[in-house]
Amino acid sequence: MPQLHHKVAVVTGASSGIGAALAVELSQAGAHVVLFARRRPKLEQISAACPGESLVLAGDVTQETDRQTLLAAVYERWGRVDLLINNAGIGAYGDLGGFSQECWRRLMEINFFAAVFLTQAALPGMLAQRSGLILNLASIGGLIAHSVKVAPYVASKHALVGFTRGLAKDLQGSGVTAKAACPHLTATEFFDRSQGARELAPVAAKYREHMDTPEVVARGVLAGLDGEATIFFPTQAPAQAYERGREM
Repeated sequence: MPQLHHKVAVVTGASSGIGAALAVELSQAGAHVVLFARRRPKLEQISAACPGESLVLAGDVTQETDRQTLLAAVYERWGRVDLLINNAGIGAYGDLGGFSQECWRRLMEINFFAAVFLTQAALPGMLAQRSGLILNLASIGGLIAHSVKVAPYVASKHALVGFTRGLAKDLQGSGVTAKAACPHLTATEFFDRSQGARELAPVAAKYREHMDTPEVVARGVLAGLDGEATIFFPTQAPAQAYERGREM
């Protein structure tokens, strides 16, 4: 794990799951943590579990004004952003014909464009300080089609992985780096809040006992920040799934 003491870390989608676990792990490592999501009561609960200094900001990461408000508040409080974790995301499950254009746009807005636009907004400050790390929470689905009926989700995560790879090359020599973590199935409310959640429920229940916990994934994500790989797996589960997927 990199040295995080007194570093300023912004985590989107911090109200539950991997985002919440990351916020707590970062705080335990000594970082100043900014928790951002739509559900303030949930954020307050997670903030209470953070032993260090934290800042709760409620908003919608797909909205430009909310992104601007987020960064303005962080700069007013600490004057910098050292680590931006684009974790906010939603799932999507079902036959392709059942996805409306509205569903497609919502999926891409949350899983891809929100990360891109928040990165664009935070990057000038990082470049000026010649340090910083942008971490995008992707998925094994950003590398392979890991299941049936997930084509839209896979497309959104492939876009995020591709963006990360391109950005990492662009940032070489700047002091700023970009990475993407690709977890596999994780025991969170992700499945309950996905598009097509009702159809997905029995599938999620079938694999629940084999899922990684958010805490295990979060620790693996932070450990991967020190590695040289731009795209990495936080646990063994996605690495194994990737090898199986490549054989298909």
